[in-house]
Amino acid sequence: MKRLTLFLLSGFLLVAGLTADAGMERSDTKESLRGLNGVYVAVQIIDEQPEGITTNSVETLVKSALADATIPVNASPKKFNGDANLSVTVDTIKQPQLDAYVFMVEVVVTQDVRLARDPHAPWTSAETWRRSLQGITSPDRTDVIQQALKQTLNRFIADYRAVNPRPAN
Repeated sequence: MKRLTLFLLSGFLLVAGLTADAGMERSDTKESLRGLNGVYVAVQIIDEQPEGITTNSVETLVKSALADATIPVNASPKKFNGDANLSVTVDTIKQPQLDAYVFMVEVVVTQDVRLARDPHAPWTSAETWRRSLQGITSPDRTDVIQQALKQTLNRFIADYRAVNPRPAN
């Protein structure tokens, strides 16, 4: 019974997370990625740290995916590039009653922007792109969290490539 409840709850949360993400998506957010020639990657894990999910492993996964997509990763934020940051957050909470982890994976781009209505306004940092997935998994299936991270990261890569085609070889 516990497994059935966990399975149904995980399916609901995953669908709810996808639905919420799709409902909040704006068609112009990928335009904010146009001309971006690299990002600084910042990774954080909030609350619980399930076995196999570490800051280093998430950072390695993210940087490897970006390298495979030929998206430059900066060693530090670059002013000439709008101080663009790709923030990756994995938030997990252990639910001991269900012996499960409830999680949210979020990938966010922040960069320097200026108000169009006031060209003399100072530059300020703002979130220009965001995707997240929520779900639930058992402690022996933390690969589900990694799959959600890959799916969210692949969405960033697809949006980035939609406005910044791969350079010709």
